[in-house]
Amino acid sequence: MANDLLLSLDLDQLAVPAVRRDVAECAGAAGLSGVGLDDFVLAVHEAVTNAVRYARSPRVLRLWREGDRVLCEVSDGGPGIASGPSRTPTGGRGLWLMHRLTTIVVSTAPEGTTVRLTVGLSRG
Repeated sequence: MANDLLLSLDLDQLAVPAVRRDVAECAGAAGLSGVGLDDFVLAVHEAVTNAVRYARSPRVLRLWREGDRVLCEVSDGGPGIASGPSRTPTGGRGLWLMHRLTTIVVSTAPEGTTVRLTVGLSRG
């Protein structure tokens, strides 16, 4: 099935305040609703905040629908997550929240890091 790109943003400090609204509008239009939508928006916002706070440019958000799922990738030029994502709420809780609210895959390479968050449309 073809991917339906819903949103693509270059991320910087100025883009952060609009991310929640833009992701909510696009994911909602794709069929995500209720608590599932709220959780997804929070997880994406955490990924964006981490990329802007800790990583280098380029920082990019891509959001799309694939079948009965909505996916979001936040990619950056940063050094990555050295010890892997935390599964407990120690220090910052961003990665912990992303794990609790979505299916998350983190890929780190020398050229940067990509965090992919996925949620099913049935979470409503």
